[in-house]
Amino acid sequence: MRECYGLLPDQVEWRDKGCALHPACLECPLPRCIEEEPRGKQKRRLQTRAEHMAEMKHRGIETGEIALAFGVSLRTVQRALQKHNGNGHKRGENSKP
Repeated sequence: MRECYGLLPDQVEWRDKGCALHPACLECPLPRCIEEEPRGKQKRRLQTRAEHMAEMKHRGIETGEIALAFGVSLRTVQRALQKHNGNGHKRGENSKP
């Protein structure tokens, strides 16, 4: 790879390869790139898991069954569900006190 230091952005060949979450950076729906966030991939993975757990709970699946399905402890499921208020949003997002 040739040196890019001192070049202007339009002088550098760059391909939009995206990431594990989205195939193209420039079309990504996230407000901030997970690559730029500290532990961004881990946070996103845990957030997605918590959303799935909340959906399962909303469908009436018992907490113990959710724990078995994800291979985690009952307390892990309880913490994940505690962060969500039942409509898929984290507490504090689009919810009324």
